[in-house]
Amino acid sequence: MIETIILIIAAFITSIISAIIGMGGGVTLLGIMAIVIPEGYLVVAFHGVIQLVSNVTRTTVYREHVYQPIFKKFFIGIIPGLFFAVLIIFGLINYFNLNSASELKIDFLKPLIGIYIIWFLYLKKKRKIKSDTIFFLMGSLSGLVTVFIGAAGPLIAPFFIDRNLTKENVVATKAACQAIGHIGKIPIFIYFFDVNYLHHWYVLLPLILAVYFGTKIGKEYLGKLSEQFFTKLFRIALTIIALYLIVEQLMNVFLLDSK
Repeated sequence: MIETIILIIAAFITSIISAIIGMGGGVTLLGIMAIVIPEGYLVVAFHGVIQLVSNVTRTTVYREHVYQPIFKKFFIGIIPGLFFAVLIIFGLINYFNLNSASELKIDFLKPLIGIYIIWFLYLKKKRKIKSDTIFFLMGSLSGLVTVFIGAAGPLIAPFFIDRNLTKENVVATKAACQAIGHIGKIPIFIYFFDVNYLHHWYVLLPLILAVYFGTKIGKEYLGKLSEQFFTKLFRIALTIIALYLIVEQLMNVFLLDSK
């Protein structure tokens, strides 16, 4: 009961954060869920449904601000990404002779994404990428990453920086892109990981309601931010997330070595 209350509060607060700056909430919620829920695959599976609602809600409330050229390329790209993820899962199940993909533990991509974000923001040679074609590649990578990690937002977020997009464009388009990824991975978890979402409705329903109302509240605050402040906040949040992804994995390795 206490665990459920913690998750509801976390879902509500993190959805407000995501609605304001377009990101951060999903990764934060993923981390909290990983502490409360012992099964890693259930964390990613449940997180996908919750974030689907969060992203669809953000897309709906900012629907007129979705930048279609980016969304269309991302949508086309994510299809082969999800297909490749299925091939990897199928291959691993057969290679290790597993009964279900729920027996797999794959989280090594987290620190790599964190390192990539730091490189992109601070070490990469400053060169503005004007073409939206890069989002086809980001869609493919996102389709792969979202299945194994749960939160692909940090992977695509850097490419929204230094573009001629309003803060509403960033929040709406990024949410629409991520929603597609969550829609695509839910059938994967049902088929390969034997996840029965209806069986866990009593956990998922209050969390879904929490992110819905949190997103509605967050929308009111976004309109009060200037474009300059939003950009700075977006960059700071992205940096914090990158460091979290790196440090979390290092701590896990350290704890395993100390046992």
